[in-house]
Amino acid sequence: MIGNIVDHRTDRATPECDAVFEPSSHDCAKRPDGMPWFDYDHAAGDPSYFHALDSVDTTVRDAVLQADKNWPFAVTVYLYDKGTRPLG
Repeated sequence: MIGNIVDHRTDRATPECDAVFEPSSHDCAKRPDGMPWFDYDHAAGDPSYFHALDSVDTTVRDAVLQADKNWPFAVTVYLYDKGTRPLG
């Protein structure tokens, strides 16, 4: 499920991109009351938990759909310019 989207593309109007997926609990985002936005225990306790994965030569739409359907916990999608292969 989508937790957050962080767009690092130089042309944000282009639909092509490389994407990195990371559990949103890694973001350490806090609510105004100081509580975490994303539950680390929920994510880490799931068998599909991961640290970081990528999808190269994709589209924004496909990356968002992949994050929304592949994991039952909040996932942050980082978008990068196509061809940058951010995880190497």
